[in-house]
Amino acid sequence: VQSNNFAAVRSLNRSGAPPSATTSSPDDQHHNHLSPSLSQVEWMSGDIFDRSARQDAMSDVDTVISCVGAFGSNEFMQRVCGDATIEAIRTAKEVGVSQFGFVSSAQVYEGSTGLKIPPSMPMHGYFQGKLRAEKELLGSYPGGHVIVRPGFIYGPRDVTGGGRMVPLQLVGGPISFVGTRMGPISSLIQAIPFVGTECASMVPVESVGAAMVKSLEDVVAGKKGVILDAEAIRAH
Repeated sequence: VQSNNFAAVRSLNRSGAPPSATTSSPDDQHHNHLSPSLSQVEWMSGDIFDRSARQDAMSDVDTVISCVGAFGSNEFMQRVCGDATIEAIRTAKEVGVSQFGFVSSAQVYEGSTGLKIPPSMPMHGYFQGKLRAEKELLGSYPGGHVIVRPGFIYGPRDVTGGGRMVPLQLVGGPISFVGTRMGPISSLIQAIPFVGTECASMVPVESVGAAMVKSLEDVVAGKKGVILDAEAIRAH
């Protein structure tokens, strides 16, 4: 919305519009700065696994972005982190969407320790689900995709749905600094399997949004599809 380069913005989620899209409090600075933009979004309540809901949300749109993801059992994560986006990609293709963006994971790359986690271990379903979604996107939109691969995304977050903000930037910011900007110390941390990748891949939520939108605009302008790692995301 803030880029002013889109005629309309829709959001499909289970609960519809969040409280911050319609209300704000003088004491809630985080919500106040978002409310003007969120109030311009067309909020649609629906299940991502409901084909008709996907079709309604994607009708007459040029671009779709999937931010779907969750933690739980490996089976649950395979479904939410993989199947949900795969179904969205297929529906987008059916209705004629031109570009598709996907928020993946910093652990999804060739040789990643995250992708080597055994099926019986926690997080296997998360990373494998994201991997399957990436493969589906690359096959369906070989020239019209944008994939961003952040680690932990930090910023103020409403975890209750009632306006109580958790300042995740107070955790993610310092860890990101130590993992990327302290020379030899950062290099040592980055050499640690899995943990090093996570510490070096934490990014602010504003950068994720800016990187996704700018890259999709480039695709619309005729550039090829792109995959952005954390360093490229932070550059936005």
